[in-house]
Amino acid sequence: MKSKVLLNLALIAALVALSLYAYFKPWQDTPATIKLTPLKRDEVTSIVVEPRGATAIKLEKHDGAWRIVAPLNAQADATQVDRLVDIVNASAKQKLANADLTQFDLNPPQVRVTLNDQAFSFGRVNDITYEQYVATAGGVYLVPPLYGYGIPTDATKLLSRRLLDAGEVPVAFDFGRYRIIRDDKGSWAASGEFATTKETALSQDDFNRWADEWRYTSALSVEPDKGSRASEQVTVRFKGGKAVTMRILQKEPDFQLARDDNAMRYHFGVEVGRRLTDPRVVAKK
Repeated sequence: MKSKVLLNLALIAALVALSLYAYFKPWQDTPATIKLTPLKRDEVTSIVVEPRGATAIKLEKHDGAWRIVAPLNAQADATQVDRLVDIVNASAKQKLANADLTQFDLNPPQVRVTLNDQAFSFGRVNDITYEQYVATAGGVYLVPPLYGYGIPTDATKLLSRRLLDAGEVPVAFDFGRYRIIRDDKGSWAASGEFATTKETALSQDDFNRWADEWRYTSALSVEPDKGSRASEQVTVRFKGGKAVTMRILQKEPDFQLARDDNAMRYHFGVEVGRRLTDPRVVAKK
């Protein structure tokens, strides 16, 4: 009698296991075959991020570089922008019919991202499948939450920490007390206070390394500047003729520099500040 009870329990357990397998296995094995957009990564040239209840962020791509055009005017961080463009890779296993947008927190959405002309609205995450509801192109889909996770809702989160834009190649620096200028043949020369120093004369390689410090350095942090006053400034002229005045706001306990053209304040370590304002420091490295 006992053996029959055990046999029946085993059969019941097997039946339950097979039922669970049949229910879940097809869903797990079904590949995500519905592409949410025909857009390709390289085709995206404009992005709009519209957080619910917050200011929209607009970005545009020019000459291969992304720039925030509203509500700020500054270079965008390439890594952060890539995460937004990754939406073009999103796929879903099914399209939900007659979806209730309010039920899925899509009316209005938590955040809407528009790539070129196609909008993607992000709603809540499904409690069972841990996938996120996304409305786009007239349908609602369940996609992995990695596409919606961490979408920046503050423009400052998208700011590049690079002091100079990708296409800005410095050819002249005017600190007031001294000037350092590269001629048409690529040779650097110093004039003013710097030229009369008793320090060891700098080589062309020293000047080139110093110019590269400006070209490639990244700040510890970036924030909007509201026209802070400064006792010193430097005007940097770039290849092509563009010139930008930068105000030195402070040198300690951290070095702060503000660009007048984009109204951004850049925070650096003290040592970086010394290298940017004196090529002799770079030459001693």
